[in-house]
Amino acid sequence: MKSMLAGLASVLALATCFTAHAAAKEKKTTLRLGFEVSLDSAQGVGAKEMARVASDMSKGRIQIELFPDQQLGTGPQMIEMVRKGELDVFQGGAGMFSSMEGRLNVFDIPYLFDSVEQAYKVLDSKFGREMLATLEPHGLKGLSFWENGIRSTTNNVRPITKPEDLVGLKMRVMPANPVHVTLWKHLGTEPTPLPFGEIYGKLKSGEIDGQEHPIAPIYSGKFYEVQKYLSLTKHMYGPLIQVMNLKKFKALPKADQDILLKASYAGAVAMRKFSNDNAAKFLEEMKQKGVAVNEVDPKPFREKMRPVIEQQFVEKNGDAWLKKINASLGKK
Repeated sequence: MKSMLAGLASVLALATCFTAHAAAKEKKTTLRLGFEVSLDSAQGVGAKEMARVASDMSKGRIQIELFPDQQLGTGPQMIEMVRKGELDVFQGGAGMFSSMEGRLNVFDIPYLFDSVEQAYKVLDSKFGREMLATLEPHGLKGLSFWENGIRSTTNNVRPITKPEDLVGLKMRVMPANPVHVTLWKHLGTEPTPLPFGEIYGKLKSGEIDGQEHPIAPIYSGKFYEVQKYLSLTKHMYGPLIQVMNLKKFKALPKADQDILLKASYAGAVAMRKFSNDNAAKFLEEMKQKGVAVNEVDPKPFREKMRPVIEQQFVEKNGDAWLKKINASLGKK
């Protein structure tokens, strides 16, 4: 009798274990993803693809809710929310994270990359993952590098054909990144840090003359409505970094962690493709809307812009990261 009872207890315990395991396996996870620009932007395209892939790979267990257009706050505010666990995921310019890890300012060195393909080679490498890992001591899990793209310059005063044309312009620069202030002061402008959502209004009112962004954000932000000139300075490649609250990431089952990493990278690839495929189309549409677009010779801009920022970077952070990037690109 005792043997039968013991056997029954074992069966019940095993059944309970299987039931608990099945329940855990079916447990749904909902994550909130915030970003600064619109759902129709390149970032929005990537975010929607990430949400789709995460849902498909998890058979619906992982759902990602999207909060575009600064619905939850500015970029720096959302980073702090992720650190505190008040927001799950955020994607924003690498420079926004430089106050935590100064070496991320390596991407602020003008003309660091000659093309987006060069940038992808570095960002998607083992070294790229090492760079993302430097955010973990700050409570952030770097999921992947997304893309801002190669930045060019718009303004309402004159076409920019040489560095001297920038002198005197009131330029918007990225907030929470003093390197950008240094660069644009060096170029003779009056830099004003502003979150993305305030740029359009300040341009329209004339409080600032210009700004600099890649083609896709210039188009999605409708800056062509309030800017006369777009000069293709192509002076800086700007990656985005997508981060998640580290504790929440580590609390997930390993399988779900892998799904999120793969979904994040799928979003990055979708965003890059959208930006690259549509850049020429966006340029043409902005021309048709009255924006004067001009090419520039990059050499004088490179000679004026790169040395001061590169020197400042090396003095503050050493040259190890810069050497790794140059080595991976076959540069000295």
